[in-house]
Amino acid sequence: MKKIIAFFAIVLLLTNCKKSDLQLDDPNSPTPSGSLASVKGVEQFALGIWNKLYVGNNLLVHAMNMHSFMGDEQWCSAGNWGWRYVNQVDKITLPAPYNKVIPGVLVIDQPTQLKALNNLSATNGSQTNALVYEWNLAYFVNGQANFLLQAVNNPAVAIPATEKATLQAWAYWWKGFAYSRIGSMYVAGVINDKTDGSTESQYKTRQQIITEANANFDKAIALLTPVAANDAVYIATMNAIIPAFNKPTPNVAITPQMWIRGCNTYKARNILVNKKVAELTAADLTNIKTLATAGLVQGDITFLLGISAVAAEGLSPNNQQHILLWNSHANNPGWMYPSERWAQDFKPGDQRFVKGVSTLPLAEVNRQARGYQFGGRYFFTAIQNGGYWSTNARTGFANFAGSWEENDLMLAEVEIRNNNIDAGLFFVDKVRTANGAGLAATVGTGLNQVQALEELRRERRIALTLRGLAFYDARRWGVTAKASAGGGRANANVVISNTEIGATPAGSWTLLPCFIDYNYWDYWDVPVSEFSYNAPSSGSPAIAN
Repeated sequence: MKKIIAFFAIVLLLTNCKKSDLQLDDPNSPTPSGSLASVKGVEQFALGIWNKLYVGNNLLVHAMNMHSFMGDEQWCSAGNWGWRYVNQVDKITLPAPYNKVIPGVLVIDQPTQLKALNNLSATNGSQTNALVYEWNLAYFVNGQANFLLQAVNNPAVAIPATEKATLQAWAYWWKGFAYSRIGSMYVAGVINDKTDGSTESQYKTRQQIITEANANFDKAIALLTPVAANDAVYIATMNAIIPAFNKPTPNVAITPQMWIRGCNTYKARNILVNKKVAELTAADLTNIKTLATAGLVQGDITFLLGISAVAAEGLSPNNQQHILLWNSHANNPGWMYPSERWAQDFKPGDQRFVKGVSTLPLAEVNRQARGYQFGGRYFFTAIQNGGYWSTNARTGFANFAGSWEENDLMLAEVEIRNNNIDAGLFFVDKVRTANGAGLAATVGTGLNQVQALEELRRERRIALTLRGLAFYDARRWGVTAKASAGGGRANANVVISNTEIGATPAGSWTLLPCFIDYNYWDYWDVPVSEFSYNAPSSGSPAIAN
């Protein structure tokens, strides 16, 4: 990270305070002898971690969008930031009587395309190298957290004990988050705790990065465990480091215990999403259950990415740059839409579909002639109109750090895979009831394990929409693997032009149950922006597929 280490220290505009309030005297050298020599300065720097989610673009939103596209939760035909390339399926096979194989428009598969774009020209010029955004997000956050830990430990700054523990936990949580993103998405990464502008050239495997992520969560848990829920210093500190637009209530309602449970949920996720279903061992399931049992519960609040009502004061300075704004049909018609494959995973009568999805006046078909995966009949109903997943009124929150629903569905999966069918379905029903799905209970209906797992799969697709989990699930279930390796999705709804199949009327379309061969990378190569400036030292693992 030699090229981008200077960005680690920059604190820009963030929140409900003025931009000038968040600027350090010397933002390129935030040492304890400068701007961080006061408690207020340290608090502002801790607040500034949020800004690392947005450096030039909302990096977290870019990452979440790409996960959504690759998980076939949404689709986007635009080439900006490499989006169309991550969502470039290998081929679509039409059903009988057509039996026609339609290859991807680019002819080459997604791995070949992403590898070809992993160059400095596509990174700094066209900005179509999709591999850089999540990497930059993680290491910007990690770098700022390193500086925060250094500042908090400066003996010249008299920080009250509880506030110091809270700020340290804040730094370790973000480091855990950052390493979780790297270990869950790239074949290798770097563990770096330095603040001197240098980095480590000894790369680590993705498994080692996940171990480091969980170790940082454990450090946060140890610091938070002694803190009481009503501790005034804790509450004041949290209010100082979380911007108003990221709070569901005016004051922070995340207690230390909720935060700890959130760490356990994330640790459980790190196990689950980084193992293919066939690779899950009895020990894995036991560990996931132990962590999820100590994880988030209904009513818990976690860290959220909200939207400032005043664009210039937040991290979403326009009608894009937030996952709920970007997919709004009113804000950005033509950018992104819910996938037909996502829509078909709703059970008939699910009120979340009734309230959350609207029908386009005209279906999108092979948008921009870039592939039939880029098409569909729907758009997300705006939150202010009773929906869940989009807004054009600068309102709502994106959940990026775990939720009680995710936690309960992990418990459901463990029980079902251990053949405790009704014990697992209990959690599926619980989530559906809490989310107002209006569906009949599945407990006691005599479902076998295969049927119960299908209920779970569907529920994860729907209850966890736009939470950055769709690709993880598609990967671990084997959907995104090449068809020759057992991957792909059968009976996948695709809107096909009638011209393609010789149907009438010629200018219309037909919805067909096709076979989609995605053939996506499981884990991405290390971006060129890293290895060009930080060559792997001897003994490093492979940094590319």
